[in-house]
Amino acid sequence: MRLFFVPALAGLVLFGACSGAKSSATAAAKPVSPAADDRRPTTDSRQPKSGATTTTLGMKPGNRTVSWIDSDRLMPVLEEAQRLNKPVFVDFDADWCAPCKVMDEEVLALPEVYNFLNGNFLCLRVPYDSPTGKNIATLYEVKGLPTVLFLDPKGNELARETGMSTPTRLRRLGEEALGKR
Repeated sequence: MRLFFVPALAGLVLFGACSGAKSSATAAAKPVSPAADDRRPTTDSRQPKSGATTTTLGMKPGNRTVSWIDSDRLMPVLEEAQRLNKPVFVDFDADWCAPCKVMDEEVLALPEVYNFLNGNFLCLRVPYDSPTGKNIATLYEVKGLPTVLFLDPKGNELARETGMSTPTRLRRLGEEALGKR
């Protein structure tokens, strides 16, 4: 009985959407590791590569992952977006969110996804549990994870996805956001 319970619990944790509150089952779950193939980057997309050049806000160009802007606040990112006339992709993330990790490894790590995002948006990863993350989540009424937003340079929401997304769905949302500009 015990052997059946653990995999069943892990399945529920990995494929259910995370809520705003931590649970011990979710915190203990391990993300599914990506299948080894040449489409996946070999580095953790959450960590910036050392030695990479940075833009004004710390964006690392040339990564084989999403080029996350190094900022803990939204306002400087929106100011940079206005300067560059680019929309913003916002990914709310938490260490305890197993579906966030799966989406990071299975969707955001695909070249067709990160190339599309890097080419068309400034990308900001928001730590959901940080004080700033909680403020941004409240501002945009983010109730669960994973959640991604597409914003215009003034901070107006263009598109949103709550829950696991697919590469096709994420691209469609991004194109929808670009079309609204």
